[in-house]
Amino acid sequence: MLRDRFARLDWAGWVASPGSRCAPLVLAFRDLEAPNQVLLDERSAAHWALGAAIAAGKPAFAVCTSGTAALNFGPAVAEAFYQQVALLVVTADRPAALIDNGQGQSIRQERIFDDHLVGKGLLNLDQTLEWNAAVVDQALASLKFGPVHLNVPMAEPLYEVVPPRAAGSLGDQALAVEPLNLELPDLVRHAKRPLLVVGQWNPSWGDAEPAVRELARKGWMIAAEPLSQLPSDAAEQLEDTLELGLPDLDAVVSIGGAWVAKNAKAKLKGCRHWVIGPRDPLPDLFGSVQSRSYAHPYDALKDLADQAPDLGSPWAPRRRSAAASEGWQDMAVHRAIAQKISSDWDLHWGNSTPIRYANFLWGQGLYAPGIRHFGNRGVSGIDGQTSTALGSMWASQRPTLLVTGELSFLYDGGAGLAYDALPALKVVVVNNQGGQIFQWIEGPRASGLLDRNFGFRHRRNVGASAENQGFSYRSAGNIVEFEAAWPSFISDFGPAVLELFTDPDASEKAWKGRFGA
Repeated sequence: MLRDRFARLDWAGWVASPGSRCAPLVLAFRDLEAPNQVLLDERSAAHWALGAAIAAGKPAFAVCTSGTAALNFGPAVAEAFYQQVALLVVTADRPAALIDNGQGQSIRQERIFDDHLVGKGLLNLDQTLEWNAAVVDQALASLKFGPVHLNVPMAEPLYEVVPPRAAGSLGDQALAVEPLNLELPDLVRHAKRPLLVVGQWNPSWGDAEPAVRELARKGWMIAAEPLSQLPSDAAEQLEDTLELGLPDLDAVVSIGGAWVAKNAKAKLKGCRHWVIGPRDPLPDLFGSVQSRSYAHPYDALKDLADQAPDLGSPWAPRRRSAAASEGWQDMAVHRAIAQKISSDWDLHWGNSTPIRYANFLWGQGLYAPGIRHFGNRGVSGIDGQTSTALGSMWASQRPTLLVTGELSFLYDGGAGLAYDALPALKVVVVNNQGGQIFQWIEGPRASGLLDRNFGFRHRRNVGASAENQGFSYRSAGNIVEFEAAWPSFISDFGPAVLELFTDPDASEKAWKGRFGA
């Protein structure tokens, strides 16, 4: 029954982790016409599936055994929820009568993801096959713009290929509402100085650039970041142009997913705001939402470009001039990478400092047009960044580079513990001996606990972890070593890590002085 239902969808792929209780599920799914992978770590497996769904623009699913294995899907489920990605997690379970009765790998797992789902199906051993089939169908129908949980109790025997008699009820669902035409609220229809903010954009939604160009032609100010998939000459990197001054905006429209620019959000506080998205939550970024609309982001952007009044004067993005940085530090590393990656690549950005360097250099126009930029900005945690990039390359087959920090790489140490060969992912690990971002913000240093409790200052490297996961390993500590290592690193036929050691204090100085004194 499950195999037949799942065979109706076009999957980007599916990922399983070893276990016994999930055996009937694995046996049911093994003949699906979709690629599959086995990863030891469930946390990594779910992020791998997340990356596949993002890159392919199709749903993907992860399967695990019962108990705490299921809990490990949590970070990827939360990321998929806020990034609006169609991720299905299928958790095997013990029969309800065994829960809380001393059986191994049995926990209360029917509602473990409920606050971060767009739908779910709870199968029930006491119901008929037809009842369970209907639950599965409804759960799969929910699989759009967010994650779905399918919990499947299993009674022994587990290794016989028999139709599973399992399943429960759906609970509340938050499905997308897609109107045929977007109705502009008065605050936008009568605006004289409107701003459009394009957040994180999944390429599968459609090409946002034509609509954005049309709005700019009509006089709209456009703000974005590289995760918007827009070229840098189509939008203003608002975080870095704040000091050039903002016009007296009378309307802000936000569309797409998250954006990083924290200072810009504060600067826009109180602006009249229209937020558009496929489902809740539609965030009140500036504490001043006056209108919310539910629509597919691409369709909404097209409608907005068509209906927006022409303000009479085209708009062009500003660019704030940056100062040259000297020596070998994080800024130099990121500039060097930007100059070496061509337009046919996918770039994945780690959270903390890498995504902020990406934003800055994108605003300076340093990345080739056509590069696709990705990052786990739904929740903005360091969970699963290597796994997400591996899953993305596995599904897309595009050359892919992940730029991340050493703590993030070590944290996702199960990413490469796969049964089959890894994709030839390239990973640049910028090792600045800790969480560099905590040196940038006020508070941690003054506390006296910066090195130990906030930045986690250390003298480790990722060499052993990289090689244990199946990556070849290279390192560099200056520009000469970097230039010598890069050609063999980037052309390696297998997955490869290049660890770049930088000085955290020099890196902090270069970042804070990027626009001069």
